[in-house]
Amino acid sequence: MGEAMSPAIKLSHQQGRGWLEALLVVSILSVLVVIAIPKFYDYEADANVSALKGLKSGIESAMTQTHALAEKKKVSDQAEHTLTVNGTSIRVSYGYPEISALPELVTALKDATRWQLRRYPDKNRVDLIWLFHEQPATDCYLTYNEATASTKASTQLVIHQSCQSPTRERQQE
Repeated sequence: MGEAMSPAIKLSHQQGRGWLEALLVVSILSVLVVIAIPKFYDYEADANVSALKGLKSGIESAMTQTHALAEKKKVSDQAEHTLTVNGTSIRVSYGYPEISALPELVTALKDATRWQLRRYPDKNRVDLIWLFHEQPATDCYLTYNEATASTKASTQLVIHQSCQSPTRERQQE
């Protein structure tokens, strides 16, 4: 009943199974690569946007705290004044931090390797651009507008679709 297989037949069965296993492994890896790499790029884009949203939140918190202190000291109507916030002396304009004071209030801005500033002195405005792999993502930035006599300080998050694109990341590398 149970005839023994010759060694040559056993070897050919093992070789055939080896090719099948290799083909299966390559197929599985191919599917993983096709699915995983686009997800990885999506996470990078999300990280860029999250960094800007975190900075926006930090600046708005500093604006609120500084303005509340300026109101308390009754200096929120002055074009220029110096306030001490959390032990640090900063310049304020109409009760809100001046652009030069932002790094003193928001720790993340002290790291010059992570942020690039695009200044507009004639408009009392600065764009804060996130540096990703030492490359500025100039299509994604946070704008800080200093307060004037008629407007309070504000932030605006600018996120264009091109800064979230995986192909943009590959072109810059």
